[in-house]
Amino acid sequence: MRYHLPMPDEPLDHTSSTDPERLTAYHEAGHAVMAQLCGRQVTEVEIVGDREHTGMVHSLVFPPDPADGTAPQAEAEDVENQLKIILAGTVAEAMVSGRNGWDETSEDLDVAVRLGMRLVDDCEDVLPLLEDIGADAKGDLQAHWAAVETLARELLRRKALTGSEVRKLLAGAFD
Repeated sequence: MRYHLPMPDEPLDHTSSTDPERLTAYHEAGHAVMAQLCGRQVTEVEIVGDREHTGMVHSLVFPPDPADGTAPQAEAEDVENQLKIILAGTVAEAMVSGRNGWDETSEDLDVAVRLGMRLVDDCEDVLPLLEDIGADAKGDLQAHWAAVETLARELLRRKALTGSEVRKLLAGAFD
């Protein structure tokens, strides 16, 4: 299966870069900022990586409470938030690199497609859904771009940040 999601045509900061570490820092910062925007508590962000991953964001997820009667709606919103968080990494990376589209071998895209299938009935509807959610993620990241840049710069400097360090760096960024 070949995937293609359109990404921004030109870099947000107008300094296209192919430096893998810089792109990874923005990618992970995009995930982390979106996680915070979606109400997740980030516990760690790193760009050190291992053989399988170049970076990672860990966060605590607070699932909907089935006892309050809004579980089906809350579950759909939770899946949409998860998709925004997943897509935000590649969206942020594209915003600084000017790269158009997704790498079809992207682990993030694979996870997003499988998760997106929980919201649609037909596999042909998954990519349009991801395009819409990706556009929402782009708007949210543009509105909070200073937070993405702050976090990416600090990741380039230190390689890993705890959740409390992330929250201190981003204090006031979402007001």
